[in-house]
Amino acid sequence: MASQTGREPAELERTGSDGGRDGPGPDDGPRPDGRSDPEGSATGPGWLDRTWYRSRVGIAVIAGDLLLTAVLVAAATLAYDGPLLGVAGLSTGIVPPYVPVFSLLGALGFVFTTLIERFDGSTGRLLRYNFRLLAALPLGIGVFLLSDVVLAEAASNDALVAGTVFLAGLYVNLAYKRLGALARRLLPGERSDRSSSSEDDGRSSSSSEGQSPG
Repeated sequence: MASQTGREPAELERTGSDGGRDGPGPDDGPRPDGRSDPEGSATGPGWLDRTWYRSRVGIAVIAGDLLLTAVLVAAATLAYDGPLLGVAGLSTGIVPPYVPVFSLLGALGFVFTTLIERFDGSTGRLLRYNFRLLAALPLGIGVFLLSDVVLAEAASNDALVAGTVFLAGLYVNLAYKRLGALARRLLPGERSDRSSSSEDDGRSSSSSEGQSPG
């Protein structure tokens, strides 16, 4: 799984430019005024370049990811028949609750599997990976809403739909490209532009034929 995620186009950039350091760097020593920045301080220079487990911000982000994963796994495995969020009169809308749950689980799966492959990654890289959680939510909802088109007759299988939503969160870049291709096929603007251009080409060819000598 981790080897496949490394092949995504957006992740091929700067593969080793912001990796972690094993030894001291220029930001680890004392400052010109004689004071030293505390290790992992978010206000110190170069804190984004620190290895994530040597930074307070990186450790806090991972702790939040672990807690969110535990909550989402519990939400995905525990059955709950009461009103949504325990509030009477509040029910689910057009998108069932499992869609954002599995979208975020897929994005978190990418974060953890990438850390296995690049365990010495920097805090900045870890934060960039966590932005995929925000992208996974709308993409997962879009995949669910278009599941009848994407999965055809298999869209009636809730487990398959949930798995597809999970994959959309795991492979955000791929889901974005596939939805873009689907939009170009479904939206009428592309077809109308092509038809109008073909009509213009037909008119220009006919006029050129009429002006040619007989």
